[in-house]
Amino acid sequence: MIERSKRVAELISREISLVLEFKINDSRLKDVTIIGAEASKDLKSCKVFFSVMGSEKDINKAVNGFKSSKNYIKKEVFSKVLLRVVPELTFEYYGGLQKASEINKIIDDYNKGLRK
Repeated sequence: MIERSKRVAELISREISLVLEFKINDSRLKDVTIIGAEASKDLKSCKVFFSVMGSEKDINKAVNGFKSSKNYIKKEVFSKVLLRVVPELTFEYYGGLQKASEINKIIDDYNKGLRK
């Protein structure tokens, strides 16, 4: 059986994705993908992991976008997700997708070199 904190984290990440897609007009957050979330056992805090395809500059823009939009995102998400305690949201960059993309590019370049 899945723990309650995991179910809540999945629900929060899904709702944040919807808010980013349909309600936020901040250009700094337009290319952001929500990877997942981890809620604490007591549901007082929740880390939300995101990814951005781009440079370090794009990542910093997204971090600043989350800082300025955090309260709005929290209000929108928890108007739909009814919990007794509203967790404090923190947004953390997850670079795994960026690294995987870079590795795939290296492999593709290597394979192209073999075909010539």
